[in-house]
Amino acid sequence: MSVFVEETPVSGVAAAYNLRIGATPECPVAVNDPHGDGGFQLAIDKFLREENPDLIFLRSDTDDLSVVRKALAYLSRRGQEVVVVEQLPDEEVAAALGVGVREYQSAVIHPNGDAAALVG
Repeated sequence: MSVFVEETPVSGVAAAYNLRIGATPECPVAVNDPHGDGGFQLAIDKFLREENPDLIFLRSDTDDLSVVRKALAYLSRRGQEVVVVEQLPDEEVAAALGVGVREYQSAVIHPNGDAAALVG
């Protein structure tokens, strides 16, 4: 398993990463886990320990969203996290998290509100 994690701003990207993680849409934590072999899980766990964000943003610099979907599935199994993936439809993200679209959208707007308890 070959995994590379670094904090690099999107604007300064020299290489394209198949997963970025962040507490903001800029997703400064770049993860190079080309096949989604599980290194992304270690990066997510470390990010959650260090940042403890209200929202977790996931994105890819490429058109391949397979590792983003794996990360979303991993976070849905962990529970208790409100995940935003702007590259995927709200319906897909809500379904992965096991909630309705309206509940998901409400949790994104108010991550510490009552709807956030429904996510996970």
